[in-house]
Amino acid sequence: MVPCGHGAKALRKDAGVIRLVKARKSSDPTSAAKLHRDLGDDESLPVIVPRSDKVLVPTSAARVRRLREHLHAAIRTIKDPTCSASPLRQEPEGFAARVARTACSLCRGWCCRNGGDDGFLDDRTMKRVRIARPDMDARALVRLYIDRVPEAVYEDSCIFHGKRGCTLDRPLRADVCNNYFCGGLGGYMKSRAAVPTRVIAGESDKMRTSPVLVP
Repeated sequence: MVPCGHGAKALRKDAGVIRLVKARKSSDPTSAAKLHRDLGDDESLPVIVPRSDKVLVPTSAARVRRLREHLHAAIRTIKDPTCSASPLRQEPEGFAARVARTACSLCRGWCCRNGGDDGFLDDRTMKRVRIARPDMDARALVRLYIDRVPEAVYEDSCIFHGKRGCTLDRPLRADVCNNYFCGGLGGYMKSRAAVPTRVIAGESDKMRTSPVLVP
C-alpha cells in the first residue's frame, strides 16, 4: 500500500518536472532554476533533451535499395579532386562524455529521425572512409554500409537507427552525426560544467530522468 500523501507528492513532482521542461524550452533560465529547486534538485544541473517514441518495424528492401543507390552516387563523386574528406571529430571525454551518453540513451534517437534512407552520408564522408580503408574498392565500401543496416529500424527514422541505437561505428558516420547535440545537451556541451547533473528526457507520461550524475 502506498503511504498516505506519497502518491500526491509524486504527482506534484511529475507536474513540476513538466513545468521545468517548458521553462527550459522557453529560454527562461530563472524560472527553470526555481522549478528545479522546487523539485529538490537544487544541487544538480538539469539537462533537458527530447525523447523519441517511435516503434521498431522491419527494414524494407526498398529502403536498402535507395541506400545502395545513394552510396554509389556519393562514391562516384569522390573521384572529383575538389572533393575533400570530412574530418573525424573526436568523441567528448571525461564527465561531459558521461552526460552525453546518458542524454542520448534516454533520448532514444530523436535527432535520428531526419536520417532517412541515407543516414546523412555524403561524398565527403565517403572520401574519409575510403582514405581510412584504401584496400576497399567501391563495391566493398557499399557492402560495408549495407551490412550495417539492421533487420528492424525505428519507423520514420534513419535507416541505421536500430534497437540499440546507431549501427554505424563512429568512423563510418556522417560528420553531422558525430558533431550534433540537441538544444539542451548542446548548451551543456558548450560549458561542459563538471557539476552534479541530471538528464530529463521527454515530457508528460513519456518523461524519463537519470540519477544525478556526479563528476
